[in-house]
Amino acid sequence: MSFMTLFFKRAILIFFVFINDSIAENNENETILAEHKKLNVQVISEIYPPYQVMNDKGELQGWAADKVKAIFDKASVDYNVKIYPWARAYQLALTKPNVFIFSLLRTAEREHLFRWIAPLCLIEFSFYRLIKRSDIKVNNLEEAKKYLIAAQKGQASAEYLLSLGFEPEKNLSVSYNNDNFIQMLAFGRVELIVLSSTYFQSLIDAKSPFADKIEPVFPLRGLTRNLYLASSLNSAPELIEKLNNAYHELVAQFDNTCNE
Repeated sequence: MSFMTLFFKRAILIFFVFINDSIAENNENETILAEHKKLNVQVISEIYPPYQVMNDKGELQGWAADKVKAIFDKASVDYNVKIYPWARAYQLALTKPNVFIFSLLRTAEREHLFRWIAPLCLIEFSFYRLIKRSDIKVNNLEEAKKYLIAAQKGQASAEYLLSLGFEPEKNLSVSYNNDNFIQMLAFGRVELIVLSSTYFQSLIDAKSPFADKIEPVFPLRGLTRNLYLASSLNSAPELIEKLNNAYHELVAQFDNTCNE
């Protein structure tokens, strides 16, 4: 066998090995993409102005919602959005795979319960009272324990007050949504409520009948921190990685104070 014949046979063999490897790699990539498409990715939240609101087309938007959409779009991850009462959304994110929740306040108590993807907006909370109840005075958290306070079930504000020694039915009443406990305050069923400054401003902007009847009386500085996009612990690692990478590519465009 001549040298040239041997050379061409070896070249042809190398060529076919290369083609087979390329086909195998492409098939592997296609399999990974197909697996991603099979994942049932749920993004869940609540209506909480101005962070999450419904527009006239029935689409979720807002300070936090717009950032979450940008992150998922950048990561090219398909997902379904569902709105729930916060307590139910929180429970789903604790237990179901590939569930992403926002806007979730990041606290020490929650740190090990979720995978934290991206900070979205800074938020501040205060105790609010009826303007006509000038007899209600709060200079510190111990003084607040003299009053019956309403906080939302599943929210960090309720967890925070419980951790400070507030007791259900004694000085803490838990409600399922913000509208409920604002009405509880208005009708005298509780004496204080926990509300964010941005939600209070949204009541003013929406000309709520309660907006001119309540006022902040004491800031809860221990609750001033970032709202996050987070996921259940049993979410697919490749999803977490893609979303983390997408956030880091977009972070320079984001303002976590979320001021318009």
